Amino acid sequence: MLFTWVMALLVSISLRVAGIIHPQPFSINHFLVWVLLFGPSFAFLLYFWVRRSFSLNSSI
Repeated sequence: MLFTWVMALLVSISLRVAGIIHPQPFSINHFLVWVLLFGPSFAFLLYFWVRRSFSLNSSI
C-alpha cells in the first residue's frame, strides 16, 4: 500500500512540475487514450487465452 501511495505522489509531483514548465493546453491524442484505457485489459485477455490454450494442449 505504501508503494502505491509513493507512486501516486511521484506522479502528482511530476504532473505539477510539467504544468508549471508547460502551462499552455496540450492536444490530446485520442488513440493513445483508448490504448491506455483498454490496452491492459486486452493484454490480460490475450495472456490468459494463450496460457489456457497451452495448458489444454499439454494435458492431451
